[in-house]
Amino acid sequence: MWIQPESAQCASLHLTDLFGSLLLAQADAAQRLHFLAGRLLLGATSSCLRGQALRQDDVLYAVDRAELDNRLNLMIEAGAEGCVTILQGLIDEAGAAQMRWVRSVFAVGEAEHPALRLAFSGPDPLTLALRQGVRARLSAGG
Repeated sequence: MWIQPESAQCASLHLTDLFGSLLLAQADAAQRLHFLAGRLLLGATSSCLRGQALRQDDVLYAVDRAELDNRLNLMIEAGAEGCVTILQGLIDEAGAAQMRWVRSVFAVGEAEHPALRLAFSGPDPLTLALRQGVRARLSAGG
């Protein structure tokens, strides 16, 4: 009559999968934002230095200064769009991780084994437990 509780190992596996996915998504977003901020800082510094160098020549100053301002404005707009894209990716990854967690906890449909989402794992997690001789025979085709 009572529903049997899930084992602690399975429950911790689901939570570990959830928090690991959230941590990786956060680390990815932070790395991308740091790279974007570095590129924007480098571009802004380059524009400021060019503006300082152009002040020595009064004839070309107005035209080149307007071009530098347009370039700086375009760079800031592109940086803002990049931030929005990175944050949207973070939100999507967090939502996907939560949906995977809910599906695995409540067993909605076929849950994918967490090891199968790793790039270096084989298609069948049971083959990892085979002895070396059996694995060699299977790979030889006999």
